[in-house]
Amino acid sequence: MASKTFTLTRTALAAALLVHAATSMAQDTVTITGSRTATIAGFGDSAPARTPIQALSLGQAALADLGVLTLGALPRLDASVGDAYNAEGYWSILSIRGFTLDNRFNYRRDGLPINAESAIALENKDRLEILKGTSGAQAGTSAPGGLVNLVVKRPQGDTRHASLAWRESGSLLAAVDLGQSFGPDRSLAVRLNVAAEHLNPVVRNTKGNRSLFALAADWRLGADTLLQAEFESSRQK
Repeated sequence: MASKTFTLTRTALAAALLVHAATSMAQDTVTITGSRTATIAGFGDSAPARTPIQALSLGQAALADLGVLTLGALPRLDASVGDAYNAEGYWSILSIRGFTLDNRFNYRRDGLPINAESAIALENKDRLEILKGTSGAQAGTSAPGGLVNLVVKRPQGDTRHASLAWRESGSLLAAVDLGQSFGPDRSLAVRLNVAAEHLNPVVRNTKGNRSLFALAADWRLGADTLLQAEFESSRQK
């Protein structure tokens, strides 16, 4: 039997390797996954792309990682948010895009107007939303910089979380977050948030304390009927 010998030049060898690599890559499967963009509760549970203003949503995990305990810490998270007047022991006063927010009109809680001339506890808040832009379209009479919306934690199955924090010269915080579902079909669910803090910041003569007790309940009465109830009491001295 006669034998034949084939000689490949470098160019031919490189071309063969490229063809083999392309064939191997064509056989691989590439899967791309992503998460749905969170809705903005302060604008009717709409997607950010469908709102006429720019919005920033900060979840409880991000707030905990950044050590945000009061609204006065928001200027650290966004360049458009400023510190208008945040004296130790006073309620937080913010500005958005250079306009000082009105604490009577520019704050929302689950989309409903609240008076923010008080220290607001964040332990029972699921996320904070900063709505930037002309707020009159959403809030009526208010400062034009934007809105701050606080979204309350709702029951989400069984939850067990406790935290202990120490900051500054001697401020100590203890908080628990408990959730539980009841019934054979788990139609009734409750969420309890309790916090207590001894305040001892570095500023002289500003020692004090604060506390929070918040309870939220969801009762699924039917496929299209949901009854929600909520109670919150907080105090700062």
